[in-house]
Amino acid sequence: MLASLPSFLRVPLALLALALNIGLHIVFIFVFTLFKLIVPVCVFRQACSRALVAVAESWIGVNNMLFGVFTRNAWQVDGLAGLRRDGNYLVLCNHQSWVDIPVLQKVFNRRIPFLRFFLKQELIWVPLLGQAWWALDFPFMKRYPCSARS
Repeated sequence: MLASLPSFLRVPLALLALALNIGLHIVFIFVFTLFKLIVPVCVFRQACSRALVAVAESWIGVNNMLFGVFTRNAWQVDGLAGLRRDGNYLVLCNHQSWVDIPVLQKVFNRRIPFLRFFLKQELIWVPLLGQAWWALDFPFMKRYPCSARS
């Protein structure tokens, strides 16, 4: 649809649409996170966690739709028939480029349990996204330098 526009128009439009998508979904993530932090009832917190995952899956779904509208990518993915949302999966990628995460989200969103990625501790300071990742229980890791042996 918009993929046929010249890139000097398409790229700013895509960035604007992605920014609006982030803004819309972040509001809901922050609201459910606030409720989760304030109400000390375990059942309520679990319900908030499920709502947070639902918002994140919606966020990913809209991102996927936007990528489809603004790019000419054709997807051919095999082997998805046996996947279950109530299953357990360990997804590994070699992180060859920045596109690994959007591709995994495109392929697995709502087909398996919500994907969480290990993030380096410094990413928590990315405005809005860092706090969303924290709220969605993404594990943050701290890297320690190798100690020199004497």
